[in-house]
Amino acid sequence: MIKKTLKSIVCHPELSGRFKKNSTIDSFDCTNEAVLLAHSLGIKVEFKKIYKIDRPNNSTLFNNGQVELINNKIKELNVDFLIIDGKLSPIQQRNLEKRLLVKVIDRTRLILDIFEKRATTREGALQVELAQLEYQKTRLVKSWTHLERQRGSLSFIGGPGESQLEIDRRLINNQIIKIKKKLQDFKNTRNLHRNQRNKKPYFIIALVGYTNAGKSTLFNKLTNENVLSKNMLFATLDTKMKKLNKGNLKNIIITDTVGFISELPTELIMSFRSTLEEINYADLLINVRDISSRYTEAQNVDVINTIEEIGREINDNNYLEILNKIDLIDEGYSELIKRNMANNQVMMSASTGQGIGDLYEAIEKKINNNYEILRIKLEYDKSAMESWLYDNAVVLEKKYNSDHINIKLKISKKNHARFQSMLIAM
Repeated sequence: MIKKTLKSIVCHPELSGRFKKNSTIDSFDCTNEAVLLAHSLGIKVEFKKIYKIDRPNNSTLFNNGQVELINNKIKELNVDFLIIDGKLSPIQQRNLEKRLLVKVIDRTRLILDIFEKRATTREGALQVELAQLEYQKTRLVKSWTHLERQRGSLSFIGGPGESQLEIDRRLINNQIIKIKKKLQDFKNTRNLHRNQRNKKPYFIIALVGYTNAGKSTLFNKLTNENVLSKNMLFATLDTKMKKLNKGNLKNIIITDTVGFISELPTELIMSFRSTLEEINYADLLINVRDISSRYTEAQNVDVINTIEEIGREINDNNYLEILNKIDLIDEGYSELIKRNMANNQVMMSASTGQGIGDLYEAIEKKINNNYEILRIKLEYDKSAMESWLYDNAVVLEKKYNSDHINIKLKISKKNHARFQSMLIAM
C-alpha cells in the first residue's frame, strides 16, 4: 500500500500597526521556516504566501477577501489542509475550517505534531502528550462539527452541547494530572542522578541553541556518539548525556538539549521544563549558533530569551558561544567574524572538526575559572575526609609525612565551600 503524501499551503499573517508582533525574524524567513517544519513531517507544501493584515478579523483572522483567495487556491491545488504560520484562536480555527472545508492547523499545532513524531523515550512521549492536552484544552468551544473532531487524536473529544464541553474539559484536566504525576517520577529519578553527580567532581556542559544549528553534530564529535544528526528542524528531541575525556578535559559530562525556535509554543516550554531545567544545573552553557544563517543574530536572541525564561542567568564563567558551520561561509566573511569575535566565542565546524582545538582550550579555560588548586595538610585520623576529597576533587599530588599527609588537589569552588563547612563542623 502506497502512503499518500499530504499536500498543504502555508499562509503567513503579517500584522501591521499596533497588532504587529515583535518578531526577531521577518515574515519571509518565518514563512520559509514554516515550510521546513512541514517538510519535517513529510508534508508537501504546494503554495506559500504572506498576507498583510491591517486589522485582524476576530472571526477568521484574515479579511473576507483574503479568505476567498485562500479558498480558491485550496480548490485549485486540491490540498489536504491549510497551515497558518501564526497563532489561531479556537473560534478562528473553527470558522476557517467551516468556510474552507479543509483541516486548518496553526504554527503551534505544527510544532506539536513534529515533537510527537520525534519523541523516542517514554518521558519525551509523555511531555509531548502533556503539551498536546494543554493545547487541546484551549481548543474546546461550545459548538462542535465533524471538522473539529479531526483536530485531536483524543477519543473522548467530541459531542454537541454545553454539558459535553464540561465533560471534555474535566476529562482533559484529569488526564493532565495523571501525566504530570508520571513526569514527576522521571523528575525525581533525574534529581537522584543529579545528586549522585554532585557528589563526584563532574563538570556539566549543556549544549543549547536554535534548532538545526548543529548541536547534535557537535555532541557526536565531542563524545564519539552516534546521535541522529540531520539537516532538518528538530531532528532530535530527547536529552542525551555522555562523558567527555580528552587530554586535560576529564570528568566532564556533555548534555545535548532540544533545539529552540522562534515563537516556541508556551505549551512545549511548560511541558519540557523538567528536562530543560538541566540547563539550570549545568556548570557551562555552550550556545551553538549557525553562523552561516543570515538570521544568526535573531536566532540567538530567541535562544537567550528562552534560556532566561527557563530561569538561568548567564555570565562570563558559565557561558560560551560556538560560531558553527564556518565551512559554509566564504573566507572574507570568516575573516570579518574573526576580527569582531568576543572573548567567549569560538569559530568552528562541528561537521568537519575545524577549530575543535580552540573549543577544547576555551572549555578548559572555563573549567579553570570554576576550579581552584589547593594544598592542604590532613592528619592520618581524617581518613573519611581524605575519602571525600577523592570522590569530590581531583588529587594531583600526595606526600606522606610522620604525622600528616600533604595533598595537592583541584577542586571546584562549590566543593571547596562544602569542604570548608565540613572542617568547621568537625
